[in-house]
Amino acid sequence: MNDFLSNFTKENYDGKKHEPKDEENQQGIPEQTSEEIPVESSFKPSAKESSEPIFDSAMLDGEPSDSVKETAENVPVTTPTRRQTREQAPVSRFETEETEFDPTYKKKQQKKYAIIAVLSIIAVAVIGFAYYQLTHVKVPDFKEKEVASVRTWGNDEGVKINVTQEYNFDTEINAVISQSVPADKKIRKGKTLEIVSSLGPDPEEKISLPDFSKMDKTAAAEWVSENKAENVTIIENYDNKLKKGAYIKQEFANKDLKPENYMRKDRLMIYFSKGKEVFEKNIDVLEFKGKAVADVEEWAKKNEVKLKLVKDFSQTVADGIVISQEIAKGQKISKDEEFIVHISKGKAIEVPDYSQYTMDEASSLDSGVSAVIKGMYSETVPYGQFISQSVEAGKQYNETDKIPSVKVVYSEGRPYMRDLRGSTNEGELAKLFFDEFESKGANIYYQIYYVDSAEPKGQVVEMSTYGQFIYMGTTVSIGISLGNLSQTVAEPPADNYSPPAEEEVPPVTDEQQAMTDESGTIENQ
Repeated sequence: MNDFLSNFTKENYDGKKHEPKDEENQQGIPEQTSEEIPVESSFKPSAKESSEPIFDSAMLDGEPSDSVKETAENVPVTTPTRRQTREQAPVSRFETEETEFDPTYKKKQQKKYAIIAVLSIIAVAVIGFAYYQLTHVKVPDFKEKEVASVRTWGNDEGVKINVTQEYNFDTEINAVISQSVPADKKIRKGKTLEIVSSLGPDPEEKISLPDFSKMDKTAAAEWVSENKAENVTIIENYDNKLKKGAYIKQEFANKDLKPENYMRKDRLMIYFSKGKEVFEKNIDVLEFKGKAVADVEEWAKKNEVKLKLVKDFSQTVADGIVISQEIAKGQKISKDEEFIVHISKGKAIEVPDYSQYTMDEASSLDSGVSAVIKGMYSETVPYGQFISQSVEAGKQYNETDKIPSVKVVYSEGRPYMRDLRGSTNEGELAKLFFDEFESKGANIYYQIYYVDSAEPKGQVVEMSTYGQFIYMGTTVSIGISLGNLSQTVAEPPADNYSPPAEEEVPPVTDEQQAMTDESGTIENQ
């Protein structure tokens, strides 16, 4: 350690380079002459310059002065041998070191820094551009595109879509009218793109209707398209009288709507003619006699034939079986031609003609039809003759039908007023007149008056008419005993006795008829 520290003395660090001891020769290293190692140098100091170091203030700036450059260029230098170097006196270490200066060093440094700055700016710009590209997306032109396509684009690009709707005549329904960000501009992801979509034409707008009767189908269709009247329907129907394309009629769904109040939302049907429908006779008729009606219906449906079924009674053909057909087998028909087939309804139950029977015969007749036989008074039809029946004779019914009961009326002739004196009392008159006259269609009326009599009280003792045929509407006056006289033996009437003249009874008025009591009597007014 002491040997190592002894080298750090003032003599070794006085700013001069000391000659090392000649130890090489002692170690047997041969000396070399200048001729043995010729080395050319670009610089060799003079005797004067070798003792003083070349130093210029310009060196402090990193570039040698012109004098130094000129000296270095003009003076050749020969590198001394090791021996010569050892024989030189000790000199400063700065005098033996050679320094070269690069005249382009500063410019190179400046260029390097400039390049670094430019590259840094470019890198920042690239990073910023890449970040912008990653966080922003170009907005397409969505005008007149479907809203669904805008929503799909928003989902794919991470942009929120907010839709506002409004009526617009020129833009289709659900198509974009406008957008908040113009086409080809950028929008940041996560932001909201506002779009306005169309609801189509305003349904509340009033539309002036033309006179469709003066238009054909083509002109009407053009009007509908131009006015975007989507609730107007053009219907074509076949018409045997109007030519094709001619106007037939127009109908509003709302029957109370007037044409001058029509709005786009109202439904309107306009009918035009398709002309006469012409069908070719190309359908072969089959034989259906004896077949079930289901077979005929299936054939008609398959061939689109107009089938008409006529049901008839038959004593020989079962119910639901074809009796006959009006177009024979093998003939050809068209779709518009009617095919008539007669179908059996089974055996018929026929209403008899009761005019051919007497009342007694009709009562015992077994025809499968229920009948109510009744006699009625008549001033024109003799007694026992047929008057009427409620169901026409010959009408046929099926066994499954509900057959009504037939009311059959025979004549009882003119009504006959028998003698009621001494055998009938006042309480029996109402039933008697109803059963014998009113129930048989004879409106025979009676009037009651009371008389002093020895006969039991309430007994009929007098009659204005009795023992004879009377006319419809006749009123009979009937005297009722008061039973207030004692009974005496009555003297036989004299031979010249004549009964008092029958008092003519005035006809019963409507007011008198209304006053009839429950017993059927009419009080004397």
